[in-house]
Formats: sequence, structure tokens, C-alpha cells
Amino acid sequence: MPDGPPPSTPSPEPGPSGGRVVVGLLVDPDLPALIARHLADVLPDDLRAHVSSEAEWNIEIVDEPFEVATRYERMIDKARAQVEGRGWDIALCLTDMPLQTSNGTIVAVISRHDCVALISLPALGGVRIRRRARRVVTAIVDELTAASEEHATDRPAEAARRLRLSRLTRRVTPADHDVDVDVDVELITPASRGSLRLLAGMVRANRPWQLTLGLSMALAGATTGSAFGILYSALWMLANALEPWRLTAFTVGAVAMLAVWLLAGHGLWRQPSTTRARALINLATILTIGYGVVVFYGALLVINLAAAGLVIPPHYMAAALGEPVGASDYLRVAVMATGLGTIAGAVGSGLENDETVRRAAYSTREQQRWRHARR
Repeated sequence: MPDGPPPSTPSPEPGPSGGRVVVGLLVDPDLPALIARHLADVLPDDLRAHVSSEAEWNIEIVDEPFEVATRYERMIDKARAQVEGRGWDIALCLTDMPLQTSNGTIVAVISRHDCVALISLPALGGVRIRRRARRVVTAIVDELTAASEEHATDRPAEAARRLRLSRLTRRVTPADHDVDVDVDVELITPASRGSLRLLAGMVRANRPWQLTLGLSMALAGATTGSAFGILYSALWMLANALEPWRLTAFTVGAVAMLAVWLLAGHGLWRQPSTTRARALINLATILTIGYGVVVFYGALLVINLAAAGLVIPPHYMAAALGEPVGASDYLRVAVMATGLGTIAGAVGSGLENDETVRRAAYSTREQQRWRHARR
């Protein structure tokens, strides 16, 4: 039995056949909080349509992250402790912690005794996460409410049917299972496709598009380098003279330089306890940084293209190049300026402290887990 608080006293049994049913959402910050706000809007209608039309469904959100943990049986123990005494009929705890076992990727674990479930949002993937979360949450509520209805023997089967539509496996935990004995059901995505979906979900939870705004030094360096490329006519001529493949290679090299500089220069490489976890977390980090750097480059390119069109008169560029100019010439200049700016941004990122880079690259809870793992 894992270390943790004893199971709480069972919550009042939900009564979907009529009356008021309170579904509480205990959420981690960032992505779980965002999904919870969406669920609060749509769940009452979903539950009336798929669970009970007679009950009055009430959704409450508590944005109060439970203690950092690295195994799901510890997490659901913490979840029980947090929801005890809140007066909820059903407690659903949303986290951005990725969970895996030898059976596959854990989407959710359910404790019927306490009417508590822990849902791992990264296991739902990186796209259509709101729709998937609605389907999973509705099926979980269906199962937990059915447990209190003697006449609803077919309800778990209906919940399982909806889960199969989501391509999830509903696995009833045997009594001799080597984790928390109060976990009755696991919802699993098979390993064959679960790892890729989990990886996409981990990158989504890190919000890589926010990397641009989080790196002030890199942004300052990129702006300075870009201005140099736009204002000097010698670089216009070089951009015009380069073959497309050379300009493309220059661009890819600049983007790769910034990505490698961030990864290697700020200790973003992780050393989890297992080889499997290490590979997954480090690959998610590479994709997060890569995605963020591409967004960084794309935003800078748009700015530089607009700046080149505003600052450089066509007749002046034509005089410098010795030939008429068009939109493609301005694009080449912008690409050259953006490449120089990206390289300057890589140098500027070296001036950022490690905590700033981690704050820009990771979600709030992933930063906390990082610090917890390094203790």
C-alpha cells in the first residue's frame, strides 16, 4: 500500500434519479484550469442528456493544485485529502501530469468508494482535447452515479460503450493489484497509440507558443539583429544573390542554433528514474522548444516583412540591386534579416537565467515537478 492518507469517509452518494448533484472539479493551473472552465459551461447539458435528465447538475471549480507527486496512486490519495469535507457528490481531479504503466497510458483512475477520479489531460492528446475531456468526464460521472443506483445495472456498460468510442480501454483493477486498493477502474489508452498521443498532450500542456514572450533577452537580441539585416543594403544584395537552397539552409541553421542553445545552455535535459520516462520527457522537451522556436521565427518574420515594406522604398532597393524589385525581393530581405535576428536571439538567450527559460518553456506544474525531482 503506498504511503499516504487513509481513504476518506465516503461522500454522500449521488442521486442522478432526482435532486441536486454537485460535481466538483479540483484542477491544476494552466491547461487543466482552462479545460475545467469549459467543462463547467457544457457539463450540465451533457449530464442531463447522457446520465440523468431529472437531476439538477451543479459544477464547482476549485483551482487549488494538490501536492506534487510522481505516481498516480499517491496523486489520488492527495486528491481524496483535498476534496474531503467540500460537500461534493463527485470529485474529478484534473492534472497535466503524464501517467504511464506497463499496460499503457493512463487517462483516468476511478475510486468508486470515494466517488473520486483523477484525470490526466496529456493522455487525451494535443488536439480536440475539450471534446475528448467532455466524453471521458461524462462517462466517469455516469459510472460513479450508477454505482449508487440498484436499478441501473446497465449504466456501467453504457459508460464503457462511450469509452470504446473514444478508443479507451476500461480496466477493472484486480484485488491483488500492486497499487492503491481503492482504485477500482483504470481508463487506459493502449501502448500502441497511447505514447504518441501522450507526447502530443505533454507538448500541448507546456504551451510552447508562449516561449516567444517569455524570453526577453532573446527577443531583444533578435530585434537588434533583424534591424541590422533590414537597414544594410549589402545584406539585400546577399539575400538576392543566394540560391533558394542556401537561403533555406541558412534559415534552418539559425532556428536550430536557437533551439540547441536553449536546450544545452539552460539544462533542460532531464534525468528521470527510468529510461522510458527519460526518453518521453526529453522528447517532449525537444518538441516543446522546437515548436516554440518555430513560432518565434514565424512571428519575427512577419514583423520583419512588414518593417521592410515600410522602411525600404522600392526605388531605393531597385537602385541598390540594379534591377526592378517585387514582393519576392522584400521576402528574401525579410528572411535574411530574420535569420540574423534568430542567431542574435540565440546569443541573447544565453543571458537569460535558467529559471526564466524553464518558466517560458514549461507549464506551472511541470516547473514544480522539475524542482521536486531535483531535490
